Order: sequence, then structure tokens, then C-alpha cells
Amino acid sequence: MKRSLSVKFLVLTLTLLVGSLAVTATERPFSLNGRGIAIPIVDSNGNVVGAEPTGSGNATHLGMFTNTGKVSFTPDPSNSNILLPSGGGVFTAANGDKLNFVIISGALDLTTGIGTGDFAFTGGTGRFANATGQVSGVIQQNVVTGAYELTMVGNIDY
Repeated sequence: MKRSLSVKFLVLTLTLLVGSLAVTATERPFSLNGRGIAIPIVDSNGNVVGAEPTGSGNATHLGMFTNTGKVSFTPDPSNSNILLPSGGGVFTAANGDKLNFVIISGALDLTTGIGTGDFAFTGGTGRFANATGQVSGVIQQNVVTGAYELTMVGNIDY
């Protein structure tokens, strides 16, 4: 009887210890391919100062997704053909979970329409509520029509 009680106490203690361990995020590879259109934002003088992109595609951990965002552009002081983006947006998975991101750094070359940048995940909803991670991206932008194609690779923790 005493041995049975000791075993039960040990099992209960181990169960409580394992159950009280904090659940930690796991770093996972992330890749994304998408396309969409960026509607320009113009100032009172007609200068493009930003864009509101919307699109869709497929990504690991999201599956089929849609995206929206808002980007502001600052001209590069050393090259008037380069725009420096800031801002962010959200990817929405097919099940409704949202993954927020911000632009860390980047550049869009107006002569080629090619942009590159680094992005950080900043939480979201559902399984992405506390998501973190960083990805690098390449965008091929048609600066006349606003159409774009986007590829991202990196890591996500959730």
C-alpha cells in the first residue's frame, strides 16, 4: 500500500511539473510566393508617397492566404531612382488566422521595378498570436500598373 501511494505521488508530481512547463515557440522555415496590386498613395502635388498593396498566394504555415498592407516611401538621398519603404501589413490564412509583419529595411529601384527587403513578424491572431521571426523578400513591381510578384524566405516562431 505504501509503495502504491509513493508511485501515485511520484506520477502526480511529474504530471504537475510537465504541465507547468512553459510552452515555447518553435523556429520553423518560412517561404511565401504571392502576387497582387499596389494602389499608389499620392500627396497633394501628385507625388507617389506610398502604396496600399493587396494580394494573395501560398505560404508555409499559412497555406493559401490574402494580404493587405500600407507602405510609405522615402526617396533615397543618394539616388533619386531608389525608394526606401516603411510600413507593414497582414497575411490572412484560409482559416482566418492573421500574421502581422513590418518592413525592417528595403529598397525599390524605380528603373527596374525590383525591390528587396527584410521583414519581421509581429504577432497576429489564432496560432500566430505571439509569432516572431524574420524573412527576406524580393518583389518585382510594375511601377506603371502596380502589379507585383513577391517571394519571401526566412524563419517564423510560433
